[in-house]
Amino acid sequence: MRNCMQNNQTRREIAVAAALMLLGVLLRTVMLGALPFGLNQDEASAGYEAYALISSGIDRCGKSWPALFVSWGSGQNVLMSYLAMPFVALFGLSELTVRLPNAIAGCITLPVFWLCARRFGGRRMGLTALFLLAVNPWHIMASRWALESNLLPLFLLAGVWLAAEAEERTWCLPAAAACFALSLYAYGTAFFFLPPFLGFAVIRLRKKLRPASFLTALAVFVLIALPITLCQIINVLDMDEIVVCGITLPRLTENRQAATSVFGGGIAAAAGNFRAFLHILLHGSDGLPYNALQLRYGGVLYFFGLPTAVVGFAVSLFQRRDRRAEGMMRLALISALLCAFCIDCNINRINMIWLPLIYFSAFGCHLIFEKLRRGAVVPVAAICLCALVFVNSYADAMDSYAGYFPGLGAAVEFAQSYPEETVYITDWVNQPYIFALFYTLPAPECFAESVEYRNPDAAFRSVRRFEGFEFENPDAAGLLILHRSEAASAAPLFVSGDFVVCEGPEFKNERADF
Repeated sequence: MRNCMQNNQTRREIAVAAALMLLGVLLRTVMLGALPFGLNQDEASAGYEAYALISSGIDRCGKSWPALFVSWGSGQNVLMSYLAMPFVALFGLSELTVRLPNAIAGCITLPVFWLCARRFGGRRMGLTALFLLAVNPWHIMASRWALESNLLPLFLLAGVWLAAEAEERTWCLPAAAACFALSLYAYGTAFFFLPPFLGFAVIRLRKKLRPASFLTALAVFVLIALPITLCQIINVLDMDEIVVCGITLPRLTENRQAATSVFGGGIAAAAGNFRAFLHILLHGSDGLPYNALQLRYGGVLYFFGLPTAVVGFAVSLFQRRDRRAEGMMRLALISALLCAFCIDCNINRINMIWLPLIYFSAFGCHLIFEKLRRGAVVPVAAICLCALVFVNSYADAMDSYAGYFPGLGAAVEFAQSYPEETVYITDWVNQPYIFALFYTLPAPECFAESVEYRNPDAAFRSVRRFEGFEFENPDAAGLLILHRSEAASAAPLFVSGDFVVCEGPEFKNERADF
């Protein structure tokens, strides 16, 4: 009889978990190629690099199979582009194929997070955590566009879960090491997170570690992490780039870590970083609409996320210290908080902290639900209402948000129907050359040979021109792609979203209505 009841509970649990996962998958994948409408420059960069590697085995800067893209000059992480390569090879380069790795990673995060929460806090806690993650605004938004750094949370979460499992199953330790090592290719801020976390984790596991499993895990971590670590050393020490077995460890125009953190400022800089993090935490936004909407529309964790996370963490720290497995999540949160002192924070730069916070927010909600019993239906309904407000607000905002340059792709493709013409793309667009690469797909060798930079040694290089495209002098072009606010009196050949294609060189910085 008891076994029968347990089987029924398990079936109900799996059914609810499957329904929540389906909801989460739909929120992360429906209309993925069209919402957000348009493409961000970081998405276009990562997508073209994937195409370039498939077609020629080099990136747009001519580097063969790099451990870190030179990209804009100060670098871009490679993992997302490598994961996008199968989709680009099978289906071609598009908004959808470049966003699939992040969307799939977001979907995979759902069951991993559920298994973590279930392992640490039991069945009901697992379902509560899965519910909150499925409808979490930050995670939905991070899963729906191809910012390569947004892969980091999944790999760190998988490492945390496997490290907790390694207390009982030592064979999980090498798998955890692989996840942690791969996280270094997802985002450079992992170099800040991993030293404190791995140090604490080894101390915590020291009595249960077997030499064979530990040495195997160490070998796996070193083997995978070695190229990107050497790449960082090369740039910190201003050494020349190295090519080993076709893998390039490039020299950047600026050290990658300098783009995401503040060094040399001492205590004052660290305090400023942490204040910026607290501002994000309290306001639920960093002012960048592609990272989070305003708090009244959802923010990062909804309005209830921070207080419930504080309650959940406090109870876990002071009343559940015997829960050794949950200690890994506490270590993850503490390590991420330490990173907030080192990183010049915005939401994506400190993205290693949000999953631990969602976990402890779920634990806080779980405690409330347990107290309310059947009355828990009221806060659950309120959370569902918050999710509906967020989804509606997100769809409205991302259907026309200027940061994705809606309509630019169609304008570039239309201009290509005039193959004999040089095309000018307005500098109203952030890094306009990368959109020309993404939508016209020239060979990377052609770009590397013909590109002319305005500032070749800068952290963020801008392009004057490359073959067929002009970005500085509209008088040198036969066709102009302009923002609507810049369009001159000449009749447009084509209008798409925020952009207009005109025959040049009648460019004038005047406003026109179309």
